[in-house]
Amino acid sequence: MELTMFERLLQLPLLQGLTVQDIANVMAHVRLNFINYHAGDEIVVQGSACRNLIYIIQGEVTSTLQDSQGHFVLYETLPDTKVLEPYNMFGMYQKFSRTYTFATEGSALFIEKSVMLRRLLANDIVKINMLNITSNRYQQTVRLLCEQKEDNVAAKIVKFLLSHSTVPKGKKELHIKMTGLAQMIHETRLNVSIALNDMQEKGFVMLQRGNILVEDLQKLNRFYQ
Repeated sequence: MELTMFERLLQLPLLQGLTVQDIANVMAHVRLNFINYHAGDEIVVQGSACRNLIYIIQGEVTSTLQDSQGHFVLYETLPDTKVLEPYNMFGMYQKFSRTYTFATEGSALFIEKSVMLRRLLANDIVKINMLNITSNRYQQTVRLLCEQKEDNVAAKIVKFLLSHSTVPKGKKELHIKMTGLAQMIHETRLNVSIALNDMQEKGFVMLQRGNILVEDLQKLNRFYQ
């Protein structure tokens, strides 16, 4: 059965806990900007100002992270993504950290930051949800830095993938030279080559020239924890 717009909004992380009446009261003062997209259309570009709260209403999204030094490009499939980097609307670096593109036809809801500050965050439930989203992001980053083991080359490669991924699961495609990866994780090219070939033999990755395909990062991480 097709969901109504209010039902779709109630599923969004920032609005969870609100009733339909709450949504109606909040949205009565909020200008909603819905945009439909075709497959291949960009939603936002890496480095652009994060001036809108962007919710994916429907469709599958991919992300592209280009290293500022040109060492690598990481592509991710994000089937469960609902909101794009809300934590980057505040703080010192208020820009999108990667480019987001629709892999399928889809639609997105844009809410201007000024409207969010004046209207949405005036609601206590919305304010708590925003704090939870930001806190979860911070805690995930700290856990990765402090708890992820690096006792072998394979574990270092997994941590590199996790630390640059939007979500710690799903399909990843890393465009990087073997020597570049070795330099970034402080290992020799030979050791990196041995570790990656072992991962391929176990079925966790597929190696192509200058390209590493990971079908399921969560499965790979569990094996090397």
